[in-house]
Amino acid sequence: MRELRIHTIIQSHFKVYDASGRHPFSILFGLCRRSDKDPRPLLFETAGSAMDVPYALANGLLEIKQQDPQDAKQWLPVDLSRLNQVAPKESYCLSLSSPINRKEPYRKHFTLYHYEIHEHGPLASILKPGKKYAITLASKDLGVILWTSSDGKKFVDNGEQPSCDSEPVKLVNSKPGAGKAEFAVVESLSWPPTVETRIRLCVPSSSSDTAPANAGSSSRTALEVSVINHGSDAVTVQTRGHQRFLIPWGLLQPEPGACDNRMSIIDATAHTPPTSSLQVVHSVTGEVVRENNGQRGIGPLMDPNTDKRPKAADVVTLNPEVPYLREIDLGAFVDGLVDGKYTVQMRPERCRWWPGEVEKEEGEDGRVPAQFCRNLNPPLMLESQDKVELRIRDGTVKHNM
Repeated sequence: MRELRIHTIIQSHFKVYDASGRHPFSILFGLCRRSDKDPRPLLFETAGSAMDVPYALANGLLEIKQQDPQDAKQWLPVDLSRLNQVAPKESYCLSLSSPINRKEPYRKHFTLYHYEIHEHGPLASILKPGKKYAITLASKDLGVILWTSSDGKKFVDNGEQPSCDSEPVKLVNSKPGAGKAEFAVVESLSWPPTVETRIRLCVPSSSSDTAPANAGSSSRTALEVSVINHGSDAVTVQTRGHQRFLIPWGLLQPEPGACDNRMSIIDATAHTPPTSSLQVVHSVTGEVVRENNGQRGIGPLMDPNTDKRPKAADVVTLNPEVPYLREIDLGAFVDGLVDGKYTVQMRPERCRWWPGEVEKEEGEDGRVPAQFCRNLNPPLMLESQDKVELRIRDGTVKHNM
């Protein structure tokens, strides 16, 4: 039987599966045609194929293994008896574009398919909290039963069989390694409290207190940031360095914008105003005229040789209902703006966090102890809807609007 080769990649959308079902989780498939000569799109149904994950595991299209708790390099078989009666899932039609006349690299032409895992579904029944799993293709056979080459977007709706090639063709993976969906299972994730972030213009002072802006002008301009933890318990937030939290993954790397290694707006490092979350927007044109995308942490987030434990000096505690205040000198950030009206606004930022006051648990090497750094949880979000107005006249910020 002739084979039609499809470049296939498997990945887990998140590296942790929350058995409580509160956090979404899916097995991600990427499929791309690279070598066939048919100019038409290729359509196929996912039911009964390797993309139908529980059915594929039960019928030998996919394999799942469990990491040996005694030896992380060894993987053990998983009991699939609970999947014996699994029927194919309701089908979904995927379309793969032709490789003919492509102008962009093939990596930009993967069709993505997410198989979602729900807490009461068949696949969840074999996953045990505290274990780590890996799902891979069992062979090159993708198990596709129904497919066609067509200029349409889906199969016919009247129940007729789609027109297929006269010669039987099997859809197969074109690469020996198709990646793997690797993930840990937890009973439930820890979720951050809701925090409220406000920003306003203030008159800078040498003291820790800030005063609301009033009439007059100043050669210096400051922004007061106030963060209130509306949860019932204190939390510790990492403000700089390697931010490590649960992020969504694409086929080969984290999704764009998922990692956030910016210096937090509440970072208190001396002589380094944390402006990486701020934007200055021209009030008339709506154009972003100033932002600081280069203010990052202390090295690449994915560098395997870097200690992922934050320094104790790089975390702050947010106590319940107690405003955490930070004054940011904006002088250098707005310097050089032409005369006119502007607004300063905050881009959302994600932060690593821990329950309680981790600052009190500083290790001997001045870093947060390792036992606090093993788990991945959803990030704490700092975001504000406030828009602070600025007026520049004669190159100076005027505080009276």
